[in-house]
Amino acid sequence: MAVEIKVPEVGESITEGVIVEWHVSDGDLVEAEAPLFELETDKITMTVQAETGGVIHIEVGEDEEVEIGQVVGTIDPEGEPAKSAGDAAKPEAETVQAEGEPEPDADAEAPAREPEPEAETATEPASDDRLMPAARRLVEQHELDPSQIEGSGKGGRVLKGDVQAYMRAREHVTSAVEEEKPARSEPAEAEAKEPAPATDRKRAEPAPPPPKPEPRREPGERRTRKPMSQIRKRIAQRLLEAKNATAMLTTFNEADLGNLMAMRANYKDTFAERYGVKLGVMSFFVKASVDALQQFPQVNRFIEGDEFVENHYYDIGIAVSTDRGLMVPVIRDADKLSFAEVELAIADFAKRARDGKITLDELQGGTFTITNGGVFGSLLSTPILNPPQSAILGMHSIKKRPVVDEETDELVVKPMMYLAVSYDHRVIDGRDSVTFLRRIIDCIENPERMMFEI
Repeated sequence: MAVEIKVPEVGESITEGVIVEWHVSDGDLVEAEAPLFELETDKITMTVQAETGGVIHIEVGEDEEVEIGQVVGTIDPEGEPAKSAGDAAKPEAETVQAEGEPEPDADAEAPAREPEPEAETATEPASDDRLMPAARRLVEQHELDPSQIEGSGKGGRVLKGDVQAYMRAREHVTSAVEEEKPARSEPAEAEAKEPAPATDRKRAEPAPPPPKPEPRREPGERRTRKPMSQIRKRIAQRLLEAKNATAMLTTFNEADLGNLMAMRANYKDTFAERYGVKLGVMSFFVKASVDALQQFPQVNRFIEGDEFVENHYYDIGIAVSTDRGLMVPVIRDADKLSFAEVELAIADFAKRARDGKITLDELQGGTFTITNGGVFGSLLSTPILNPPQSAILGMHSIKKRPVVDEETDELVVKPMMYLAVSYDHRVIDGRDSVTFLRRIIDCIENPERMMFEI
């Protein structure tokens, strides 16, 4: 008896979503707990797995809206997987080759072998099991060779974006070759179309040319429209709410990371061997933020109606960038965790957020947020609040800069970082925001302070 595949419940306030991508094709044989499809809602993107093994039948396609509880397919535990066009063509091709082998005359053997490359080229796009459904449609539509397309999905799966990137790169290469080389004879063109052996493919393919100005396009191609994803809609709504519903200001300062970087260099290898995770910079900022929140409890509160609500716990949100938008998983009770536990939590959240395996509960309830634009090269920015929180810390790039040593008055080079704290001025006074940020800087510049809790 076939088992229904239903859209799972994600959260109380979520009633619908969009199937972004199927990881399997209709008629595939799947195993229990194998990833089936990506579900995107206005708050989270998650991977839905198979409850049982069997042959899958897909009833709802990609990019279609679905409701919670809706049946989007079935799995038949006793079904037979569908044969692909490539599998059907293989016996015939093998027969042709077998009949050609006994022929002693090489001239007579040639006609029997000539159709082989053409048959493989015609069936390969449909039989490549690495292709996701959306990618398969593009490959078949444009008659592409899937073996030349590198997949960025799980297990090397080829996604729709991979095919589009391959097509753009091929257009650039083709235009460059046409401009730089004269027209070739027909035999040369036919030879160029033959696929290169797998071992020589990288060497045979021309290297992508340097970036060139975009070619002139037809008037109808100068603008495209693409619907916003559910997560992007939610992000846009929350950002607008934060800007319009708060009196947001930002204070800036800079921190000398010399002592922190030296401590990290001394212990990073031992730390990694013992805990199985790298000792990063973020854990120091998490612990420094907790210390500052304990010293300035007014920063750890928010407005609800006509009241101030003050939190006496420290759930720190860490902004993580994914290909579908920004997510902020929350480290619970960060004040009770060690540096190693913080680093392990950050690494786990980052991986699962990008893999679409983060849960809605892990994205809710933070009291303070840290965002690190420095990983993308940002030198200075104004982070925006994450309602209902009243403050957020923005980290930036570590740059070696000449600064004056306050003790010796000498000009020295130090690793410096600009820090920014955005805050709701209705909740936090300017003096408190400045001293709060100064406390974070004191902890970062003197990391032993956090070790001894002084």
